[in-house]
Amino acid sequence: MLPFWSLAMNDSNFHFSLKEKSKPILKWAGGKTNLLPQLLKIFPVNFYRYIEPFIGGGAVFLSLTKKIPAIINDYNKEVFNLYMGILENPKEIIKNLDRYAKLYSEEFYYELRKNIPSSNYEKIARTIFLNKTGFNGLYRQNLKGEFNVPFGKRDACPTLYEIENFLKVSERLSSVEIFNEDFENVIDKSGQGDFIYCDPPYEPLSQTSSFNSYNSIGFNQQEQIRLYDSCVRASRRGACIIISNSNSKFILDLYKDFEIRKLFAKRAINSNGKKRGEIEEVLIFICEPNLRKFYFNEVKHYSSNELELSM
Repeated sequence: MLPFWSLAMNDSNFHFSLKEKSKPILKWAGGKTNLLPQLLKIFPVNFYRYIEPFIGGGAVFLSLTKKIPAIINDYNKEVFNLYMGILENPKEIIKNLDRYAKLYSEEFYYELRKNIPSSNYEKIARTIFLNKTGFNGLYRQNLKGEFNVPFGKRDACPTLYEIENFLKVSERLSSVEIFNEDFENVIDKSGQGDFIYCDPPYEPLSQTSSFNSYNSIGFNQQEQIRLYDSCVRASRRGACIIISNSNSKFILDLYKDFEIRKLFAKRAINSNGKKRGEIEEVLIFICEPNLRKFYFNEVKHYSSNELELSM
């Protein structure tokens, strides 16, 4: 069997566009903006629906062309609310961000971090403000589910949004199903013709390198195994899955029966500036052999009937 990256690939993918993509609203640890040029050369060129169970900052989703139906999900309630709010009323969020920018100070940062507003759109603006003005653009919660990143100590308030991009993201979300569910429930919605991209919290390379507290529950090895099982089931239903994760022994052993490709990713988020830079991570490819040609061959675009016959 050929490695999946040796199959037909071009520099462009008609389902994704680097030129027309929107920018993520949130700065996200492990975000895929810098990896997009590499990822889009590897992603399937034929699929009918895109599913992302761990949306986070959404860099990959926001490079998807508008004509492709999509499902996005995040178990983190604040992230889910952010996308729903941007869809429903982006201008109200912008109004609150402008107000927060005028109040920018270390004192205001900690006051807002401690006290959650009652208005939903103020809550969403709070999420963005804390993300953009906190230390190094981290998003992290403690065991109580409280945002606990310290103040970033910038002299002036950084740019909190770009209005054109904000409205563009809102427009893209208008044709998307947005969920706040466990990842397994979302993956179980998939079937033939679906492309699932999973970017879960990464397995730590060491005990001191762990950063997967994007919500209060965390993501341990039992969760990684549950993700593995969910993706294998989705593949048997005819979906194509690509998973990003760390180049750890646990992950390499877990996915040893599937194609794995190593990539170098630039990481700008680290408490120690000297440790920022390129790190090695992996892409795991899970797809039934008889469907590889459909998903990765650009020459012929299959109809739904032809896809059913190929199974």
